[in-house]
Amino acid sequence: MQILARYIAIAFFKNLILALLGLTGLFFFQTIITQANDFTLSQRIIINLYDIPSIMVMIAPPSVLLATVLTLSGLSKTNELIACYSIGIGIRQIMGVLFPMVFVLCCFSLIIQDRILPAFSEKKSVFYWKEIKKRQDFFLDVRQEKIWYRSNKYIYHLRNFDPKTERIIGIGVYVFDELFDLKEQIQAEEARYVDGAWELKNGENTRFDPESGFPVTETFKTRTLKIKEAPKDFKMIEREVDRLRIKDLIHFIKSNKESGIDSRNFEVKLHSRFSLAFIPIIMFLLAVPFAISRAREGRTGRDLAIAFGITFFYWLSYSISISLGQNGTVMPALAAWLPTFIFGFLALVLLRRMKV
Repeated sequence: MQILARYIAIAFFKNLILALLGLTGLFFFQTIITQANDFTLSQRIIINLYDIPSIMVMIAPPSVLLATVLTLSGLSKTNELIACYSIGIGIRQIMGVLFPMVFVLCCFSLIIQDRILPAFSEKKSVFYWKEIKKRQDFFLDVRQEKIWYRSNKYIYHLRNFDPKTERIIGIGVYVFDELFDLKEQIQAEEARYVDGAWELKNGENTRFDPESGFPVTETFKTRTLKIKEAPKDFKMIEREVDRLRIKDLIHFIKSNKESGIDSRNFEVKLHSRFSLAFIPIIMFLLAVPFAISRAREGRTGRDLAIAFGITFFYWLSYSISISLGQNGTVMPALAAWLPTFIFGFLALVLLRRMKV
């Protein structure tokens, strides 16, 4: 059994690697070809190279499905599957060999999302703003309970930003001169964008004398701050949340909730990281019935098409469920896991009919 298990595992591993490389390469080059024309070819290649880990996470489920179908149908075509049945080794034992490999892939996918994707996302963001947009002064960093945003001679420290109400909870503005010496520091409890300017509430303003450097501090109830940054600029923070690790994202959500900010979108992102990592298991369970059914009739191609059709509907339902969660129609955890439960139940029904 050990020799047979090793043989099946190696065949599956080879098919999995080929599927991962093939689908990732196909997606990579398709993105380069269809990307915006305002990027040069070299810029498109570099910025998409930073997306390779993310692409592989997304490609992992269909790759598992494809590898499962190719492995089992290949064993069936060469009559090796029948030979296994003849010595008392059924599909249950074969699944027992492949399932741990798929589970390890799921765990590895979760590690990539938590450890590798944030670093690549940060490098991609730096390349985009500094090499493509030529904004050498730009800097954006999101960490647990603080957001740093730099543009020209201003550095902004935001505790929280609500993109729906365009409101900042806790803001610090640091103004520098041409020599990057601190000229002014503004702190406020809240900021709202009104008529093209930011209205600050309950804060203090500290100016530094250019000769002595002595600080002069004044408090204020309300103050208008005219800067070029508008809410649309700070809304980039929502995209930068993808750079956070899981533990940092949890703290970020907690901080937003304490400030009364709607965090459903971020909660959906948190739960979807886990659900996305374990989709390959569902794809594996769905692929097994189609891989071995009607194998003697040579209908592997049709079974593969049906399996990929189910995958399409899986991703469609997953996208719809995520959107419902972000809109508040469905609870974030349920939105991220509902398609997995539904298609997982379907897979178990199909396997039960096979009497696995």
